[in-house]
Amino acid sequence: MPYLDDVFRFSLGLTRNRAQAEDLVQDTYMKAFKAFPTFRSGSNAKSWLFRICKNHFIDRYRVKARRPVHQSLAADVATADARHSVQVFERDGIENEETFLDLFGDEVNRFLRELPEDFRRALLLCDLEGLRYDEIAEVLDIPVGTVRSRISRARAFLRERLESYATELGYGKG
Repeated sequence: MPYLDDVFRFSLGLTRNRAQAEDLVQDTYMKAFKAFPTFRSGSNAKSWLFRICKNHFIDRYRVKARRPVHQSLAADVATADARHSVQVFERDGIENEETFLDLFGDEVNRFLRELPEDFRRALLLCDLEGLRYDEIAEVLDIPVGTVRSRISRARAFLRERLESYATELGYGKG
């Protein structure tokens, strides 16, 4: 199946649980298979799958949030945290990109974490997942111009930090 590893990494970042991520990927591909007649020829299948995955993730948590809760106090706190996570996810787009940050060194991770979340999400989708600006705009539900701005600002921020870090280590400009 195309983009299976990419969709799995994305769903693992959303769920933070391997079993739930596997279920989410399976559901994503089932929904994609059923909705294939609506797929626009010439558009990017990867961003289409990400969008299905994200929407299904949100739908699953909305259903869970509507169910009456018959759990212990600790479970109630976990449910409240999950509801908050869904609200943040719905508002801000991709959440929990820790999976992606594991690919970098400590200093780069520190600089990436200093980026505003909106900038970091757009940058990771562009530079790590290889999505085009229009695909990122579709995944994050924002205008393409906003995607360009966020990626540009994120790169400028990182460039500044990395140049300073390189100078501290004795590389580059002095």
